Amino acid sequence: MTRFTWKKAALGSASGALLALAMPGFGFGPLVVGALIPLFFALDEERGFWPGWFFGAVFFGIDLRWIVTLARFHPIVIAGYLALIVIFGIGGGLLGTILAWKKRSSILTWLLLAPAAFALAEFIRTLGPLSLGFSTLYSTLYRAPWAIQAAAFLGPWFLSFTLTGINGALYLALRKRRLAYLGISVGLAALLIGFQWMPSRSESLSPLDVAVVSSKVDQKVKLDGRNLDALTERYLALGTKALESQPDLVVFPESILPSYILQNEPLKDAFAHLARDGGMRVLLGTGEYRDRSIFNAVALFSEAGALVGTYHMVWPVPFGEYIPGRRVLEWIGLGGWARSFLPLDLSRGDGFDPLEDLGTPICFESTFPAPSRQFTQNGAHLLITVTNDAWFNESSALPAHFASGVFRAVENRRWFIQSANGGISGVISPRGEIVASLNAEGVLIERVHAQAGRSVYTRWGDLPLLLGSLTIALGVYAHRLWPLKQKRGERMPPAPSIY
Repeated sequence: MTRFTWKKAALGSASGALLALAMPGFGFGPLVVGALIPLFFALDEERGFWPGWFFGAVFFGIDLRWIVTLARFHPIVIAGYLALIVIFGIGGGLLGTILAWKKRSSILTWLLLAPAAFALAEFIRTLGPLSLGFSTLYSTLYRAPWAIQAAAFLGPWFLSFTLTGINGALYLALRKRRLAYLGISVGLAALLIGFQWMPSRSESLSPLDVAVVSSKVDQKVKLDGRNLDALTERYLALGTKALESQPDLVVFPESILPSYILQNEPLKDAFAHLARDGGMRVLLGTGEYRDRSIFNAVALFSEAGALVGTYHMVWPVPFGEYIPGRRVLEWIGLGGWARSFLPLDLSRGDGFDPLEDLGTPICFESTFPAPSRQFTQNGAHLLITVTNDAWFNESSALPAHFASGVFRAVENRRWFIQSANGGISGVISPRGEIVASLNAEGVLIERVHAQAGRSVYTRWGDLPLLLGSLTIALGVYAHRLWPLKQKRGERMPPAPSIY
């Protein structure tokens, strides 16, 4: 543990606040190019834990503030939110310690180690039962398609790597008062921009007219089975409205009704009939009960009204769709508490298999690169996310979630569609351009194109960047730990006498 100073805590907190303001929730994206500079000043000495802790706690405390909206369902959410702030603060403290410990070269630290450390930290955060795909440096660029094309080649964390390097170069320019470092920051920015002229490996196939249903059903209304008939009528009316444009595909949001649609024959027939009437495919989200298990599912009906197949969510939401470590909680006597919070865990699907040519990451899955990439590897020509963001009560979670789709589109060179209840529905091009969006109830009609071919990132994933970042980190630490050579010309001390 390193010595605490209020000055360094304030600098770390300032970086956390500035970076939070750059996130999609606030939308001051340009702040990202200097948000880390106060933190780097705080880490100038070999005391890194506390500045890093305050950076992490303030940043995640502000950026994940939407979690608090869930307290209307269970007050334990407040305790969980505070625990997350502490945990992510510790993560920031460890990051600060790594950057500050035995620092021998400012240039190596801020131009190489810091970018590698931030990229690796964001990747590691997507692993394990408490994985989180939000709150990434790269997400600040979601409205700048001209700056994010590198994601199609080296993935989203290369963007975070480069943004950290820009911050490091600007810090060195201020610290050392040398214009050469300002030139490096400009060069790194030019590198990101230059990727937009790199040739694309994707190939446009047949055009599709897609009707995207956007709804605004309050979560408490949606969960109440007594509202089934009214909600069914409401969604079928939206579907009938979509028919007016004669689309090829209609997409409904996640879990639209408080019923298992595929196990309820009248409901299943109603949506099959909608598909037959319009001669179009219909994609919708529903819970599915199968083999004594409950799944969060997407179902696809053909133009003839036949059920083509279902996709079951592989990556459920921790504490929202399953309780991590439920068996351990049962064993130590806290099973009753876990059941009061979430009675049953959703089961996981077997894999990311497309429905015909459609890749369908559900809700939370679109915040991570891996599911969309695996759908594309498995033959998806179009990526579609169905989501229910009504949980978050019009909070900053809505733009943060929609922003994720921008990067999934670029990474895989696929059109990306999001159909949301209580959130933002929209259509995003393979180059990350937001073609249309709607945060209201209605139907969006857009023409998209099925895409073939695989981007470099779809083929290789995160491996090249992760190996490169790890090599950089190990190389910098080898330099830090290597014994200092004696300066040339330094006089050797006299050898001790043995007589």
